[in-house]
Amino acid sequence: MPGLIIIVLVVLFGGTLAFLGDRVGMKVGKKRLSMFGLRPKYTSMIITVLTGFFIAGLTLVTLTLISEYARTAIFELHSIQERLTSTNRKARDLTVQVRQKQREYTGLGARYAKLRQELAQTENQLNKTQADLNSNKLLNKDLQSHNQVLAGKNQSLVSNNQGLVIQNDNLTQISNYLKQKNNDLNVERERLNHQIQSLANELISVHDRTKVIEEKPLLFNVGEILVARVVEPGVREDKIQANLINPLLQTANELALKQGARIPGKTDYALRIKPARITEICNQLVKLKSKAVLRVIVESNSVKDDPVNVTLEVFPDEIIFKSGEKIVETDLTARYSESEMRDRLLSLLVQAYNKAIAKGIITDEQNLRDVVSISEIVNVINIIKQNPESSFKAALVATRDIYRTGQFKVKIDVKNQQEGGAPKSQS
Repeated sequence: MPGLIIIVLVVLFGGTLAFLGDRVGMKVGKKRLSMFGLRPKYTSMIITVLTGFFIAGLTLVTLTLISEYARTAIFELHSIQERLTSTNRKARDLTVQVRQKQREYTGLGARYAKLRQELAQTENQLNKTQADLNSNKLLNKDLQSHNQVLAGKNQSLVSNNQGLVIQNDNLTQISNYLKQKNNDLNVERERLNHQIQSLANELISVHDRTKVIEEKPLLFNVGEILVARVVEPGVREDKIQANLINPLLQTANELALKQGARIPGKTDYALRIKPARITEICNQLVKLKSKAVLRVIVESNSVKDDPVNVTLEVFPDEIIFKSGEKIVETDLTARYSESEMRDRLLSLLVQAYNKAIAKGIITDEQNLRDVVSISEIVNVINIIKQNPESSFKAALVATRDIYRTGQFKVKIDVKNQQEGGAPKSQS
């Protein structure tokens, strides 16, 4: 409706302006006016044209002022067309997306229907399972009772397992102890094998040396200990021979030289020892974990002006006699004379001392007089003499744990075999 009104107004306004322009043109033609020196005819035409321009311009201005639609059509038409094109493009894209969403919706609908069907099947299975469970209540009770029994057995197994763990720890400790003892026995076996070999060699050459021994004085007997010392662990491998073995051999050499032993052609050395044995002893000393006794032993009988064949022995420090252990014993009665009983007791002491030496005890700085005193021997003889009708057992007993590197401390225990009971100690 507004557009129709605008058209009517434009027609009326244009007609009015045309009428006015015609009137002006007629007046100009009648008066025969001239512009810019032109003929009246042309001047009338110019006025008419200008009047048309004025009518068109005034019409446009009027439309622009009175109508927003006209302003939009004149000044914003291109922008409106671009927006319309963009809007149409977006509408097409949205249409495509709507169609795609419709397809997805259709697929989801089909999937939903399938899931509904599967859910119905699952509900049927659950209902069936529930029915089975309801029918198996008695079986569940039996299972619960079995579970309780199994729980009790499981607790018993746990306690048994703890006991096995403790036993395993004990077995591990025993295994480690046996390994240590095995290592010590291996060392002892090597020493004994070497000693056996030395004795075998001595037996082979004893016949050949008999005449020489008869002609020359005997200096050292086979198995005699020339010198011994306590060595500490932790000495560097490259220092063992220089710091431990060589000084010990030098001391033994000085003792041999002082007794009259010699190596032909040499005046300052009298010992012979196999280099391989020195290497073996070095390897043993490297592995030491505690103190040990290192000894120089005579391998064969030695006479004056001859070399002394020696070897080395290593005894790891350990208990050789426990406290209260009976080392040796002998029978005594009052029928023996005092001198005979004293000789038997001294012989018993020598046997015990030799037994300790065989086990590797250190022999330096200790004398038999320091082991058992004369007064102790006299006391034992007096006890026996006071019971002339009885027989006695005299034993040497360790007063404490005796280590290879420690002192040899013993006491004499006397027991009356007729009376029995505890022995009498003389310490």
